[in-house]
Amino acid sequence: MPRRRQLLPVIRQALAGPEPGPALAALGGIAPAVRLGPLFSLLLDREPLIGWRAVTAFGAAMAELAGERQQDAREVWRNLMWRTNEESGNIAWGIPQCMGETLARVPVLAADYHRILISLVQDLDGDCTYIDHAPLRRGVWWAIARLAEAAPELAARALPELTAAVADCDPEARGLACLALARLKPDPSRTLLAALTQAAEDQTAFACYDGWNLVPTTVAAAADAALAACRRCG
Repeated sequence: MPRRRQLLPVIRQALAGPEPGPALAALGGIAPAVRLGPLFSLLLDREPLIGWRAVTAFGAAMAELAGERQQDAREVWRNLMWRTNEESGNIAWGIPQCMGETLARVPVLAADYHRILISLVQDLDGDCTYIDHAPLRRGVWWAIARLAEAAPELAARALPELTAAVADCDPEARGLACLALARLKPDPSRTLLAALTQAAEDQTAFACYDGWNLVPTTVAAAADAALAACRRCG
C-alpha cells in the first residue's frame, strides 16, 4: 500500500485539475479510507484552492466509505469531532468544512450528526462546543450553507444563529450566513428582514467556495439573494 507521502503528490495533482468530475474519478482507484489521510494533510496546502478542493474530495471519500462500511465512516466523523475540540491540541483548519461536506453527501450521517455541526456556532452558557475563533468559525458557516444546499430541513435548525450572524463583525461570516439563508428560503421574520436589508448595503468582498472554485462575491450580493428567497416565501 502506498504511503501517505507517496500519495500526496498524486492526489494533489488530481485536485489541481480544472473540473471536479475527472479529478475525483482519478482518485477512484485509491481506497477511500486510504485517501482520507493525505486529504487531511492537503487541507493545509500552501494554495488555498487545493485545500478547499481537498474538502470536496474528503466528502466524496466519506460517501464511498459509508457505502462500504458505515461504521468506519462514523469513526472518521468522531475523529472530525475530536479535531474541533481544544483538548485535541489541533488547530482545526478545514475540519468544519469537511464535516459540512460529509453531511451534505451522506444523508444517514446528516440525520444523526447535523446538530453537532450547528453546535459549533452556538455560544451557550456552561460547557459547549462553540468555536470562539472567528477565522475557524467561518468554516462552520460555510459548512452550514453546504448542508442547507443538500438538506435544508436539517440546516434550518441553525436559523437563529444564521439570523444573528447576518450582523456578525466578520464580513465573511455575514456573507456565508446570507448564502445559507438564501438556500434555506425561511419564512421571513421582521428581525431577519431588517438584518438582510442592512447587509444588502455592505459591499465588502469575499471569496466563496462553490464546490471546485473560489468565486469572488460581496456580502451585499449574498444578502440580496437571501432577501429574494425570503420574499418568495413571505
